[in-house]
Amino acid sequence: MKARNWVFFLFLIGIASCKYNKNYNSFIDKTLQSKTKSILESNLSELNALSGQAIIMEIQTGQIKAMVGLERKDSANYQPSENLPQAQTLGLIQPISILAALETGKVKLSDTVNVGNGIYSTNEVEIKDHNWHRGGYGTITIQQGLAVSSEIAVYKTIEKAFGSEQAYQAQLKKMEINLDSLNTLEMLTLYNDIAKNGDIANKANTDSLKQALKYVVTDGLGQSAKSEKVQVAGKTGTLQLENGSYIVEFCGYFPADNPQYSIIVSINKEGLPAAGFMAGEVFRQIVDYMNK
Repeated sequence: MKARNWVFFLFLIGIASCKYNKNYNSFIDKTLQSKTKSILESNLSELNALSGQAIIMEIQTGQIKAMVGLERKDSANYQPSENLPQAQTLGLIQPISILAALETGKVKLSDTVNVGNGIYSTNEVEIKDHNWHRGGYGTITIQQGLAVSSEIAVYKTIEKAFGSEQAYQAQLKKMEINLDSLNTLEMLTLYNDIAKNGDIANKANTDSLKQALKYVVTDGLGQSAKSEKVQVAGKTGTLQLENGSYIVEFCGYFPADNPQYSIIVSINKEGLPAAGFMAGEVFRQIVDYMNK
C-alpha cells in the first residue's frame, strides 16, 4: 500500500513510548558492529539499494549491541548514515495492532476473517492485499492473515475489536502506546518488549502473538528469516513511499522460545521486486553469525 493510503488507516498506527537508554554507544559490541555492517553492506550492494539500517538489542537489558546505517553515495559506494535511528514507516505495525485487538477480548487469533478476492472497499477507501491480482486469500484465520501480511484481515480485525478509531486509540493509551511519528529503534523496542513479555499487554495475549510471530517465519512471508541454527520469530513489512521507492523490513528476535536478542532490518530500494523477504535474509545472516 502506498504511503498516502495509510492516512485513513489510523487503526494500524501506533508506537511505543521509547524507554531505551539514549547512551547506546557505550554498549556497542565492536566486533558485532563490524560484522553487521559487512552483512548489511553486502546485501545493499546486491539489491542496489538506496540505504539500509540494522539494529541489534539485548532483550533483557534493552542495551544496543550494534547499530548500523548506510547510504549509497554513488553507484557502488555506501557510507555511514549521519542520522540514526532513521525514520520508520508503518510496514511493521500489524502485530502491534493485533495485540491491541487481543487485549479487548473480542477476538482471538483462531477467529476467521473473509478477505475475499483481496480488494475491500470501505468508507470510500479501497484496501488491496498484495495478492489481489491472484484472487486474494478468501477466508483465513487472523493468524494466517498476519502471516501473509493481509491488510484486509488486520483492518477487519481492528474494526471488529474496536468499532471506532477512538476506541482503538483508548486501548493504545491504556497500553502506554502513543500515536505519533516513529523510528526504527522505537519499533525495535516494541518488539523487544513483546519478546520479553513486558508490561505492554496481558501475558496470555503476548504469548499468543509470539506464537503467531513464529508462524510468520515457519509458514508465512517471513521464511527468508528462518535459521538452521536457532528458531526465530518476527514479521516482514513492505511499503511504497510517495517518491516511488520501497521500504522493506524485518523485525524479530531469537531464540523464539527464550529470546535473548531482537533485531530490526530496514532497507530503502527503488523498483521491483521489493518485499520483506529481502530484509529477512539480512536478519538471517546476522542471526547465523551470532549463533555460529
